[in-house]
Amino acid sequence: MAKRIQWADLPGSLIESISARTGPIIAGRAVTDGQNSPLAAVLETRNGRVFAKGLPSDHRMVITQDREAAAAPLVKGISPGLLWQFDEGGWNVLGFEHIDGRSAQYQPGSPDIDLVVELMDALSAIEVPAGPGPWKPIETRLKTWVDDPADALVFAGQSLTHTDWMPDNILISQGQAWLIDWAWATPAQSWTDPAFWLLRLMARGHTIKQAETIAAQLPFYAAADPEHVAVFARANMAMWNEIERDHPSPWAKTMAATARAWAKHHRA
Repeated sequence: MAKRIQWADLPGSLIESISARTGPIIAGRAVTDGQNSPLAAVLETRNGRVFAKGLPSDHRMVITQDREAAAAPLVKGISPGLLWQFDEGGWNVLGFEHIDGRSAQYQPGSPDIDLVVELMDALSAIEVPAGPGPWKPIETRLKTWVDDPADALVFAGQSLTHTDWMPDNILISQGQAWLIDWAWATPAQSWTDPAFWLLRLMARGHTIKQAETIAAQLPFYAAADPEHVAVFARANMAMWNEIERDHPSPWAKTMAATARAWAKHHRA
């Protein structure tokens, strides 16, 4: 987790580099949502609002900036557009169109759920281009948490998946759900995104049956091999157990308990 830097505390040289892309900045404010970027701010400019996020160029997670930039041209229409990127003066920064929205609500009965289903359906049609890129394939990401690394190959695919469906990463604006923060964009089977999401639904109060019924509205999840879903459930249980052990926050405990319940359901 990165400590968020207030706009007024940023180096003057960094603000100058951003201003060179936006024009004069009237005001800037750090946003409170999210936790991975020390720079995350909404900027008021003469041409409207811009959202900027960045990391020091030598940060161990700076590749996530490249993932976001690589995903941007693929997700036009479902994510804010990327306006510019630079790496200078010791900082790697992205500038995005600003969308004035609120975080999605996942509790039972929320009208946002249907909007997220529509968003996920649109995302399922997008594939990662062949060739090298800043991606970390899902079979590499999850191989630590399966019984045999070869088991993770059942998740492998070329669909662009987001993988981090926490409510803060979905903005609801004017009747549409927008997906933000592509730091963990991953080539995978398309059904894995609904599978990641249903754990979030369960954590917000849905039963396993309710969450799986919602996910099954998406044909690619409904058609997934149940044995592959069971492997995925066990991998998520192992992952969240590790997160709970290393960072025992209340939310980690909730997610770990949710993942254990889902994995147990798939063993029954």
